[in-house]
Amino acid sequence: MSAHGPSSSSRRGEPPLIPSPTAPSEPTRSGGPPEPGAPAGGTARARAARTGTYARDGWSRFRRWLATTPARVWLLTLVSAAAIIGLFASASHTLGQARAGLDVLGRGAGPQAMATTDLYLSLADMDARIADVLLMGTDHGLGSGREDALEQYEASREQANESLLQAASLTEGDTVEERNVQEVLDGLGAYERLVTQALLRNDEAEAAPGEVNAEALESYRAATRLMHTELLPKAFNLGLDSSAIVRANHEDGQAAVTLGLLWVGGVGVAVLLSLLGLQVYLRLKFRRRFNLPLIAASVLTVVLTAGVIQVLVGSGGHQRDAKEEGLDAAMSLARGGAIATDMQADQSRYLLDPEQADNYQQVYLERSQQVLSRPVNNLADYYTAVDEVAASYPELPGADGSDPDDPGTLGYLGQRAHDALLPGQQDRLADVLGAYNEIQTQDRLMREAVRNDDLGEAIGIRMGVADSENGTFAAYEEALDGLTEVHREEFARGIRQGDAALAPWTWLLPAGSLALLLLVALGVRPRLAEYR
Repeated sequence: MSAHGPSSSSRRGEPPLIPSPTAPSEPTRSGGPPEPGAPAGGTARARAARTGTYARDGWSRFRRWLATTPARVWLLTLVSAAAIIGLFASASHTLGQARAGLDVLGRGAGPQAMATTDLYLSLADMDARIADVLLMGTDHGLGSGREDALEQYEASREQANESLLQAASLTEGDTVEERNVQEVLDGLGAYERLVTQALLRNDEAEAAPGEVNAEALESYRAATRLMHTELLPKAFNLGLDSSAIVRANHEDGQAAVTLGLLWVGGVGVAVLLSLLGLQVYLRLKFRRRFNLPLIAASVLTVVLTAGVIQVLVGSGGHQRDAKEEGLDAAMSLARGGAIATDMQADQSRYLLDPEQADNYQQVYLERSQQVLSRPVNNLADYYTAVDEVAASYPELPGADGSDPDDPGTLGYLGQRAHDALLPGQQDRLADVLGAYNEIQTQDRLMREAVRNDDLGEAIGIRMGVADSENGTFAAYEEALDGLTEVHREEFARGIRQGDAALAPWTWLLPAGSLALLLLVALGVRPRLAEYR
């Protein structure tokens, strides 16, 4: 029968089925974007499910890869390489800190601090020269002469200006210290105006030696008062503050290097352990008894780490010696020399200003005690005490502590200078003490002449002390400068040795680190090649 014939139900006499009057159904969409307004939740969930499946599959594949021997070799190699890079970074940073500390001490704050100490000396010498010129009066040939005194004054003035410029650079950023420097600059200008007036008035009056014109004396009193109440105290404080800056920089630098040493040592151990782990793994997996490149890398790690630690410790020692045995000792002696300069100038002030002679005599004793201190209360006893120090050296009175009332021999030339002596330098300090004792001897003779009303003799003794060529104080300065220069040379030597120790590591460290990476690569490459 034809396919288009009546159905079987029709053949049985059943009534034909009549379709219900409902709307035709929408065709099913197998893909494409949903119709506007249709919910998108199903599509998003399907996409998220596919993403999760991919992630799980990827993680599963990664875990299976990690279980393979090549993957573990790669992982251990990367750990070793990262440790080597860490060793390079920590060592490079710490070596850089050591270089920076040497640079600041040797070419920055250290010399600048020394310059601020020289500032006090220059200012004190300026006032001393003016006092000598006024004391000479019309006799310009006394001592080394008026012209020489004025030349020395100009040289000290120029040195003071230069020292102020260096002090300004050291205190840059510190508002209080910058103000102190500016105040010293301003005060120096006012001082120069006052001493110019004093010299001019004394010259116009044609004052005889030791008989300073009253108006000139008033101008000088104002000038020396300004010097000793404003300029010198500020200059001395600048020197102390500069020393504090140097000390703080040094301590901070040493602390940073010490911390760096711990990092270098720790990372070096980490490199060694990572290389050991890599060697053990390769030996177990590949049945190789030795891996020569990795053994060489381990040895090089020990050498590189130990070398960096040794050079850091060595350069730190050189820096410490440069500061303590060099700079600190030199600055202490320089301060002692500056105070002694002001001390001996009190002799001229004592002679040119009889009304304030007692005050200048007491100030002379106080300054003398700063230079070399002994437990006495008057000049007569002080002369005797200084003579005992010079005669008993290298044993210093009171050093054994047997007398509870004797604090020992203190001051810039006392126990401090003795303790800072470098090997073989005892004779130099002995020369300084001998020259200082001679100053005190001449001071005693000068004051005896004044008590005997022999002003001319007293002025002659004072001018003999002040003579810049053959004077007693010039001999003291020469001996003190010789000792100070030894410590300056020790400072420079320490900086040079520290720099020399660090210099090769600018190329040794990167070369050693690259060699380590190359040895690791040579050690693992043949093993990885077996899996290609």
